[in-house]
Amino acid sequence: MKNVKILLAVVAVGVFLTGCGKKETLTCTNTQTASGVSMDQKVEVTFNGKDVEYIKMNVDSKATTDVIKKNWSVFASTLDKQYPNEDKNGIKVTTKNNKDKYTYDISIEIDLNKADKKSLSKYNLGDIANAKGSLKEVKESAEKSGFTCK
Repeated sequence: MKNVKILLAVVAVGVFLTGCGKKETLTCTNTQTASGVSMDQKVEVTFNGKDVEYIKMNVDSKATTDVIKKNWSVFASTLDKQYPNEDKNGIKVTTKNNKDKYTYDISIEIDLNKADKKSLSKYNLGDIANAKGSLKEVKESAEKSGFTCK
């Protein structure tokens, strides 16, 4: 989850991009294993000219140790509290807990034309509304944080 927050901060840098109405999508991925959990992370950022228009993030987690599997309900409950399912104010959060396969998937979609600062701050995304940078800078920064971008 830490790298997702890092990438979100990186994406925040790219909210005001240079360009003239051209839509582009930057896709960044990362896989890591820590503390008994493997996480596949994917972030798609859609730019419309100078602005980030839409962000879609997926974090697919899977238990890799018996300790996490034995405590799966605690792990899942913690994520349920941090990422409640909702669809309002330009932010859609969907989670899926498969307790039999020990997987927990989180999907967050953000329409920055509709999301307000209060809704963004609920998920520690408040800086997205005010950050500056370029597509190239966002890509470079994400890659320095361990993501592969295209």
